[in-house]
Amino acid sequence: MSEVDNEKNIFIETLEWICRKLDSANVPYMITGGSAVGFWGHIRTTMDIDILIQIHSEQTAPLLKSITGEAYIDMEKAKKAILDKSMFNIILNKTCFKIDLIPLKEDSYEIKKFNNRVKINFQGKEIYVISPEDLIISKLLWSKSAGGSERQIKDCESIYRLNSENLDLDYLKRWVEMLGVEEEFNKLF
Repeated sequence: MSEVDNEKNIFIETLEWICRKLDSANVPYMITGGSAVGFWGHIRTTMDIDILIQIHSEQTAPLLKSITGEAYIDMEKAKKAILDKSMFNIILNKTCFKIDLIPLKEDSYEIKKFNNRVKINFQGKEIYVISPEDLIISKLLWSKSAGGSERQIKDCESIYRLNSENLDLDYLKRWVEMLGVEEEFNKLF
């Protein structure tokens, strides 16, 4: 097996594992960030899996307990991050691949994009992924907050080009304007 196949398997194995854990704990989620680009754009290397989760206090203990033993996790930091709605990470012991879990914030756009998530078939299982429109918007926001990011813009170009016929352009343009990322959006053309 080539090194590329092995890396691909590590990503897939880690993604399948965390999706199973989230499903078992009844924690709604969606894959986002660089990992989601591969579903809507060109596949590219990423160092982690970003997952937005909608987690409530009664789900915290069962989810964290199910992860213990199979992955490295700082329990106190994870509990605090869930309460504070900030990111925390885990590393699956078997693959040594990192997963960033991001609790959903009570923000109108964050809630809207979470509700727009798309159920897709991946490796014979259904998983939830951010919509291509919301991935473009999110990456434009990340680019703006970073003071410009060629990688984020290239991801957006790839997603836009490969999905242009199916994108909801009215939705995309409305949120681009509302969130103040028109300048970044115009770089796509």
